[in-house]
Amino acid sequence: MKLPRQLETLAKLLAYVLGHRPDEFGLVLAADGSVPLKQLHQALINEPGWGFVRRHHLDQVVSLLDPPAFAVAEERIRCLNPGPLPPRRPGESPPPLLYLALPPKAQQRVWQEGLQAPAGGELLLARRKDTAVKLGRRRAPAPVLVTIQAQAAAKAGATFTGYGEEFFLALSIPRPFLQLPAPPEPAEKPKTAKPLPPPPTPGTFRLELPTPGAKPPPRRGKKAEPPWKAGARALRKKRGREEQ
Repeated sequence: MKLPRQLETLAKLLAYVLGHRPDEFGLVLAADGSVPLKQLHQALINEPGWGFVRRHHLDQVVSLLDPPAFAVAEERIRCLNPGPLPPRRPGESPPPLLYLALPPKAQQRVWQEGLQAPAGGELLLARRKDTAVKLGRRRAPAPVLVTIQAQAAAKAGATFTGYGEEFFLALSIPRPFLQLPAPPEPAEKPKTAKPLPPPPTPGTFRLELPTPGAKPPPRRGKKAEPPWKAGARALRKKRGREEQ
């Protein structure tokens, strides 16, 4: 089936991304050659001239091409006829420094625990800062840049895999080999002042009721005399009169 020109151009781009150079777009394919549709979409809309792409455009390319060129299953897409993909080079020695930009919400966890790849995935580490920041902006407008002492981590036992021309892959990087800004201290909740009661309406008065369980306020003025004192005083007066 002949696709509209816009979708035909998109199909060619998908064939290049998924079938030849996913690394150029910061994508890492799984063992079966698939990648999450959400990640693919984020990569495309951040490329100049492709910001118009929506999910339904991808669905149309997958469903309308004849013969089919792509397959979608469980929110993942793969190329059915891939060409030579970027080689993985396990055990390749990394440069002294690598970079990754993460969302601010992950800063506290990484500051405490180091970098851990997501379940079933890998960390994508860039040779250049600007590349790392570009990828990080797909997930957050102002990502936090992490500098990785890659060679020192490799000597301590961390495993790196070369990927394409600009990246390395890893499963974890211990905290001592990471440089990143300290996470901000959690903001204290401002104390809210107890609201004052509204002023009384002219011609009315406010009835102050005691709070349940509260102690009664102390009495002002002269304290009441104990009964024994009054009795003793009366007895003294009586004796005085009898003596007279």
